[in-house]
Order: sequence, then C-alpha cells, then structure tokens
Amino acid sequence: MMKIRFPSLVFLGALLLGHSIQPALADTYYRTDISNCSISDIGNNQWKAVFDMQVTARTSGAGVQPNAHNYLVIKIPAISGVGLSTANFVWNPVPIKDLTLPSGVVERNAPSSGTPGITLAQPATGTLLNFAPGTSGRVTFIITPTAANNAYPAAVVYLTSASQGGANATAGNYWFIPTQTTGTCKVSSDGPGGVVPPITEIMPPEPEFKMSTAKWVLDTTDVGDLPDVTVAGTGYLATIQNINNNSLCVNYVLAGVKKYTYALNVSNTPSTQGTRSLFAMQGPDSSQLFYNLKLKSSVGSANDFKLPASGAPNYISLQQGNDIGNGRSQMCWTPEINLFKNASTKEGMHTDTLNFIITPNA
Repeated sequence: MMKIRFPSLVFLGALLLGHSIQPALADTYYRTDISNCSISDIGNNQWKAVFDMQVTARTSGAGVQPNAHNYLVIKIPAISGVGLSTANFVWNPVPIKDLTLPSGVVERNAPSSGTPGITLAQPATGTLLNFAPGTSGRVTFIITPTAANNAYPAAVVYLTSASQGGANATAGNYWFIPTQTTGTCKVSSDGPGGVVPPITEIMPPEPEFKMSTAKWVLDTTDVGDLPDVTVAGTGYLATIQNINNNSLCVNYVLAGVKKYTYALNVSNTPSTQGTRSLFAMQGPDSSQLFYNLKLKSSVGSANDFKLPASGAPNYISLQQGNDIGNGRSQMCWTPEINLFKNASTKEGMHTDTLNFIITPNA
C-alpha cells in the first residue's frame, strides 16, 4: 500500500506547485487618460481644441479579461435649452477640421446624425486604442461653429476605458469650454457644471448699428444777428423746429457691443475759419453759413459729442438699458447747432447733409 500511495502524493504536490504560480497570469488592461486640455479662439470663427492622451497598464481582478474596450469619441454640442448638460445638448455632426492624431490612432467613422462624433481607435476591427502602455500623443482639431449649425463653441471628448465585464472602468465627458478649460481636464458624466459663458459673449454677433434719419429745420435768422467767425464766443444758438421729435438715435445688438466702446463722428470734412473748425451750409450765390454741432445724450453729459471733433475721438460705452426688443438697445442725442458767418454769407436758404459714422475703439 505504501508503494501505491506515494506516487499519488507526488501528483498532488505537482498540482499544488501549479496553483502557486497562478497570480503571475493576472490580466492587464490598458486605461486611456487625457490631460492638458485647452480650447482657444484662433480667429476667423475657428476654435482649436488640444489634448494629450496617454495609456497606462493596470492589473485587473481574477477572471476579468483584458482590453474589452478603450476608445474616445469627439462630440460637438449644439444648443438646445438652458444650461450645459448632456440633457440640454443636441450632438451635432459639426465638421471637424485639421484633425491630427498620434501614430497608431485613426478616425474610425465620420460624424452623422446617427453617430454625431468622431470615434478614435486603432485601424483594426476592434474598438481598442493600440497605444503601447506608457506612451502618449497629442490630438488637435478645429471646429467652426456658425449660426447655420447652431453649435456652441466647445467640444466634448467622451472617454471609455474598461476591461471586459466592466471592472476598473472609467467613462465620462471631458468638456472643452472657452475661458474655463485652460489645462485641467474636468470629467463629468452629465455636464461641465458651474457657470458657463453664454454664446453671445464667446461669439458676439456683429453690432448691426441702425441709425435713424433726422431732419433738422432751423428757424429763420437775420444774418445781422450772426457773429463773424473771427469773433470770440460760442456763436448764435439756432432754434430747431420740433426738436423733441427729431433726435438722432442709434440702435444696436446688445450682445455685440457691450464689451466695447464707440465714437460717433461724421465723414464730412470741416474747414478752419478763424480759430475754429466748422462745417458749412451751402446757400445761393456761393454763400456759406458756418456751424458746429453738439449732440446731447439722453443718458448724461459723459456721452455727449461735439462736432467737428477736436483731438482724439470721444469714445463712449453704448448703454444697455433701453431695450427696444429683439435683443436690441437704443441711444439718442438731441442736437444743439451754433451758427457763424463770414464775408461771403448772404440771405437765403442754406442746407447741408451730415453723414454720421460709428467707430469702435480697437
């Protein structure tokens, strides 16, 4: 009996030895992380997004197979409701330009209404990114949000990285939002959180200034009452008919102007008369009637203009409070006109047309 049992003990020992090295066969899966995220305005209504991706090797628990899935999807959000979260976005197939990828990573599909994003993975049939563990690479791309595609100037990278069965999984949305994403990649399964700038601040519309046409008719004045251009003083203050209904008004898109200042000026060329710079109304027989103009703002003297302007333009901030609907506001000015004459001035009707221009402060 002893000779029969001894070999069985040896066989059992062999089984024990085989089991003792089992931990060395533990599975490894590859987890992809992204870092150094940024998005910036590069002009011409283009936004450049940049991030680094790196694969690290991780060990999984017993019985879990490696590398079930590990990929990224770049998505572009379109506005649909208030607030930024996946519930309030429509994922638009907004074109992505100038996509650059690390070696070994390719675009697996173009965006469409069914798959509104670009999936990045290896060229093989699986969905794995085939980075070697410990390696990294940079991804860059450009988006062009427009009124036509209704896109918010931002991007979202959806990252999924897990072993088969879901062990050690990581997944979520990394948001690329101007003024917020400046290096740190914030992950969230629902949205970026916090206060996100409205699109009108990130992409302000063109100001679209609209100026009313004002017709200023002066009361009849005796030429003898007018001061000569060489005489000191402020000139003869003309009376303007129906002045309360003849203000000069400018209306504009609120979002397009609220961060900028503007000057109101005219394209007409004044002439120097004595020590003054004056405009001229033309009359009969080459007669000229000289004048200057003060525009008195309805919201305070800080926003008054004197024309012709002397020296640097007087820039003002257009007011935001006088809402006239459709996202537009309005400012108005009441005219004061001072008259002067010279030796050429004769009796008769005199007229002039001022062409106003609005200049932004660069």
